[in-house]
Amino acid sequence: MVELIRGIKAGVVAGLIWGVVHALLGSVFFVFIASLLGIPTTPPPFGGRYVALRVNPFMGLIIGPIFGVILGIIYAFTYNRLPGKQLSSMAKGMVLALIVWVILFLMTVPTGVSTGLFFSELEEYRTLQIIMTAFALWFFVIFLGQQLGRFWDRFKPK
Repeated sequence: MVELIRGIKAGVVAGLIWGVVHALLGSVFFVFIASLLGIPTTPPPFGGRYVALRVNPFMGLIIGPIFGVILGIIYAFTYNRLPGKQLSSMAKGMVLALIVWVILFLMTVPTGVSTGLFFSELEEYRTLQIIMTAFALWFFVIFLGQQLGRFWDRFKPK
């Protein structure tokens, strides 16, 4: 029970950090990459296609702790079963985040739900979709997984 509470606490804090950083950097990164690729992110004056964020990026502040709690509970139950006896808690958090992200990705591909930062997936802008999906993977694994492991150690009972 103590490990479950520890996982939930670590997950909430890690998820909140991930949500804040995801909200701030995600929207900036989206516009930056789209402009590098020459993809319009605002409606053209006389109509036409453009790519826009579907959801307010600050939803990460709500979604982050939810993901964190779910991942923290899974982490608490699987900590001793995760591969690598010599791995640190942060590395184990990253392994778990990678496994969860792959599962989420495989679920979103057939359903057509966006895999990046909730952007419109237009057929002619697949490069942006691939870049944003890779960015989402890196962000999920590095920030959420690593922070989960870091706070797992920090909330260790004394």
